[in-house]
Amino acid sequence: MNTFYVDESGSMTKKGLDKRHNRYFIVCMILTNDSKKLLRVYKRFISSNIDKLRKTDKHNKMFFKNGKFKELKGSSLTIEMKQKFINFFCQNRLFDIYYICSDNKKAEDIFYSNTSRAFNYLLKLSVEYNSSINNIKKSINYFYIDERNIRTDSKATLREYLNTELVSANHLQKLFVVEYCNSESKKLIQVADVFSNIYYTYLAKDTKLDKDIKKLIDKKYIKNEFYFPIS
Repeated sequence: MNTFYVDESGSMTKKGLDKRHNRYFIVCMILTNDSKKLLRVYKRFISSNIDKLRKTDKHNKMFFKNGKFKELKGSSLTIEMKQKFINFFCQNRLFDIYYICSDNKKAEDIFYSNTSRAFNYLLKLSVEYNSSINNIKKSINYFYIDERNIRTDSKATLREYLNTELVSANHLQKLFVVEYCNSESKKLIQVADVFSNIYYTYLAKDTKLDKDIKKLIDKKYIKNEFYFPIS
């Protein structure tokens, strides 16, 4: 069984494109076969860094008004906290990272006319490619995706789409089950959120993260970086 936790950074847009704003849309898929152990790592990270997280939460996204911890948000972390996050989580082989990067500058305008459809297509392309090269083993796949950026009328589409394209048509996988969750309650989606923001920040040419991304690649935590449009 393959279990994926999925979140994104950036926007699908053709407006205001430059290296630091809106150039890329990033999807991060965290694949783990031991969600319980990874959840324990998550809880240890929060408990051992709670004061630092409170200090870095300048826009009150990670804590409730009463001071209780709410959720991890990659966009609220400093570069130093992102580096600490990487070092803390990447000590055991509990997960693999699959990145999808859509270059807004190169994507056709019509591609983003329906962003939910575009998101599903990007996910399908990445899973299809990684399955075809045995980078994702053939199995039953569970996808847990942050629900906040998905239209209600599109929630059933991805499951049907993946099962049609990658199970019935190509026989690359056995089955897809898709669940849309609130990241506050599905804590491992927050791990995907932070890793997606790390890559988004890295592509914005923040050289402070170059060595960290290289380390993730060298240690084989990053299994694939899938770029769209495919050149």
